[in-house]
Amino acid sequence: MSNTHRLPLGSAWAPLSRAIQGFVSIALPLSVSCAASTGGSEEAIDQEVFIQAYVDLRITALDTDSQRLAQPDREEILARHGLTDIDLEYFVTANTDDVAFMRDVWNEVGKRMDRPPS
Repeated sequence: MSNTHRLPLGSAWAPLSRAIQGFVSIALPLSVSCAASTGGSEEAIDQEVFIQAYVDLRITALDTDSQRLAQPDREEILARHGLTDIDLEYFVTANTDDVAFMRDVWNEVGKRMDRPPS
């Protein structure tokens, strides 16, 4: 298997890559337990909704000294999108087996974070 998808060390993408890895490492176990407790009957949010919310969360976090959001700030941003943490987590869980789809999602997140806000 080729490692062409890996980012070079020191890359401008490295912080985003670490953020994504951190999010997935936390979100995935939580979402699996949430899906199990709800019987998995929830429907995942739309890809565009996930991308917009995630980009807003990351850009806001990057504007802080710690590059982390306080929970009330996170909840406020998610509320603007009509979402909860569980919605984001369930999106990742529902699509975790589709590697190409998730690669495209994270590529789009990266593109939007590189672009100045319109």
